[in-house]
Amino acid sequence: MKRSLISLVIAAVLAATVAPLTPAAAAEATALKGKKVDSNGLLAVGSEALPFTLKDLDGNTVSLEQFRGRKAVLLTFWSFFCGPCREEIPLLDQILKKYQDQGFEMLAINLDGPKLAKAVRRYVDSNGFSFRVLWEEIEGVNYKTADAYGVAGTPSLVLVGKGGKVLWTHVGREEPEKIEAVIRKALGKG
Repeated sequence: MKRSLISLVIAAVLAATVAPLTPAAAAEATALKGKKVDSNGLLAVGSEALPFTLKDLDGNTVSLEQFRGRKAVLLTFWSFFCGPCREEIPLLDQILKKYQDQGFEMLAINLDGPKLAKAVRRYVDSNGFSFRVLWEEIEGVNYKTADAYGVAGTPSLVLVGKGGKVLWTHVGREEPEKIEAVIRKALGKG
């Protein structure tokens, strides 16, 4: 118990010392890769979603492409140490449960890394969440998927339509009614 508490404290200190990418820097980095971005720094609405393949909590491979043509997918980039993320995730899970049988999926891309696997799994299991948690890959000092999407802070949300286009993006905590409205629209229900 004491060892895991010390590990969590060390991880929190490390997370707090990493300077987050500002929205302007994220927009510039994404634009430099030849992608259009919205004012929030995320990949622009109307853009083709960027393909990725990541591992889930159980080590299974999940790719965005496997949902193309079948489901609208909400990507939520989050951290275990992000208070707004931990407030929003239960609300997102409720939305997923409501629409998952109607062609909707949620992938929660965790930016903390597998070293926090026990804490993340305990959080997900103890709350009975039904979404899939994917581990972000880090290449050097860069996040492979989050940086490509222009993520500068958490939570960041990207809604990808069934056809593979970015339909909506948001940085920070959003009201569940707004999220649900854009999902209904993506599913042709609003």
